Amino acid sequence: MTPLTATALGTLDTHEADGLHRVISLCLHDDHDEDGVYAYWLVPGETYGLAHDGVTWTVTGGAWTEPGHTYRLRRAGHPAMSVPTLHGDESLDPDHTYQTHHGPEGWELWRHNT
Repeated sequence: MTPLTATALGTLDTHEADGLHRVISLCLHDDHDEDGVYAYWLVPGETYGLAHDGVTWTVTGGAWTEPGHTYRLRRAGHPAMSVPTLHGDESLDPDHTYQTHHGPEGWELWRHNT
């Protein structure tokens, strides 16, 4: 089996409030909760995965998520196709999965290489 490698893509453009972080212009929508829209969802010390499920980008990870729920990445009420980084928008490729965690410079975005 070939080990999984990753490429650093940059630092997400985020805002912090009360110890929680949000990615600028993005939110999560919980498919199982009509009112479930989360703006501040990044918690330092936790790692999150981004994967395309054939419909939209989904986010996994974090102690606050509920098993069996699907959290979809949204921008202005529509499926997100990119994420904002400090150097501009980074397009997400459905053929790859991504990971973000809090590092020394902020929330780092990594693309898993296949």
